[in-house]
Amino acid sequence: MTINFNGDPWGGMNQAAERRRAKDPRHPLVYRIGFAAIGWANNVGHSRFDGLTLAQILADKRGDEPARQTIAKAIRKAKELGLIDPDSTARCLVVSRRVFQRGGRGSYTCDEHGISRSLRVPR
Repeated sequence: MTINFNGDPWGGMNQAAERRRAKDPRHPLVYRIGFAAIGWANNVGHSRFDGLTLAQILADKRGDEPARQTIAKAIRKAKELGLIDPDSTARCLVVSRRVFQRGGRGSYTCDEHGISRSLRVPR
């Protein structure tokens, strides 16, 4: 896949670094949602958390997980700020193809949103 942002300049991101930032409680929760979306994004911009839950990723420094309502509020705010797509859920955060594209090896599917490799639709 060729990465193309309609002629706009672009640069690469280290997804492992974004995963670390998502887990870092020093950052505000809404931005940690955005970091998690990019850190775990697959080739179609969908983020399934490799056996973790979003609550586990967003735990505080004591390991306490935020309440579901707290996560839902942070997801709503992240959507308002354009950090994640409107169809994002706590089980799958989605990053717009206008912001994030990934090529090479990786998944082109999302069970949460019913996307299979044969249905690869650019976001």
